[in-house]
Amino acid sequence: MPALRRSTASAASRAITPNPNLVRNVQLPKCQTSNVLLDAGGFPSNWQQLSAQQQAEHPINMVMFQVAYASYQDPEQLPGCLGPMGIDTESIKLMKAKDTSVSTVTAMVMKAANERIFVVFKGSDVFNIATDVNCRYSAPVGAAFGAPDSDIRLTDGFYRAWKVLENDVINTILTYLNQAPGAQIYVVGHSLGASLASIAALRMQAGGVLPASADVAGVCLLASPRSGNGAWRNAYNAALLTRTLHITNFRDFASRLPQQTQDCSAGGGLSALVAAKGQYAHVGRSLVQCPAPSGGLVQWKLYASGSENLECGPGKDGADMSIATHMLGAYFDAWKRGHLASKGSDPADDIRTAAVLCQECVDLKNARKFQLTRVNPFSSFPPARAGGPVTCFNSDNCKAP
Repeated sequence: MPALRRSTASAASRAITPNPNLVRNVQLPKCQTSNVLLDAGGFPSNWQQLSAQQQAEHPINMVMFQVAYASYQDPEQLPGCLGPMGIDTESIKLMKAKDTSVSTVTAMVMKAANERIFVVFKGSDVFNIATDVNCRYSAPVGAAFGAPDSDIRLTDGFYRAWKVLENDVINTILTYLNQAPGAQIYVVGHSLGASLASIAALRMQAGGVLPASADVAGVCLLASPRSGNGAWRNAYNAALLTRTLHITNFRDFASRLPQQTQDCSAGGGLSALVAAKGQYAHVGRSLVQCPAPSGGLVQWKLYASGSENLECGPGKDGADMSIATHMLGAYFDAWKRGHLASKGSDPADDIRTAAVLCQECVDLKNARKFQLTRVNPFSSFPPARAGGPVTCFNSDNCKAP
């Protein structure tokens, strides 16, 4: 399967070949009012009623990538990017908490008029490694999700990270629900943030922490690790399967962790030899973005009932440890290409594309960081528009918008 090996086989030679499309300055228009997070701007208020194919093809995914990206950006940049989309900029609340002595986790809650509430969780930085690798089972937590008799076990690191944020997140949502009782709740996260998003979503939907009338209407999980055991998957999917789209890129390392069966005992050594191995599972509908021989992640594998299959071919693709496919830019670009291949139409002229590809949504710090040649493996596939969710993974011929 040459197409599946292309990114690894040619990575070394490609990494030293500058691509002018990737390092040139891209002039983008200023962000204009689009209200794409409101009904008036075409937000799909019936998300949970759409088929898996309709969810995968919906242009709102481009906006969800940017909403996830916002959790990484400086707070002062958020009003200029999110305000034109329909977010009440006064409602943007950032909350941070330490889950270990060195690790801080971040959530963001904000309101789009009185129509919906967005809960966003930030992914990992280098200080979150201890959280990410702590995949030991938690104590049984079924009661927290309205299933006291279920042996639901989460990875200890992810559950601890959620618990230190829970009070602030839930209290902020309650405040906004008092202001807008009929508002739908949407939960979004990337990487570590996607695991926290899934835990938060089921806690809110089934855990009794919100009024009975509250509704988690949609969940967007990007590059999510496996967050718990089979009982966790079953409880989650019983409540939120058709509301959740889990998108995974070809060879994204984060989505492969923990492995389906893995020893996560502390200390390793002899204790690891005698410890029972944990079982871990993904949740939600699954969309895997795969490569084509022509280059780029352009083909989709869609599993309406969810799946543990993250491979694009019959064999094991292996994890891309350069993190190129893990970056949100790679997800955005792959989704655009996959949409074209699936629908036969380019979303370039869609209002949601314009809402994202605009100046105020660019992270200027990252834009400066990526003005270099592709030598550093962590920057070997830098974004076409650095700092925004656009990249040209696996194709030197792709052009910036």
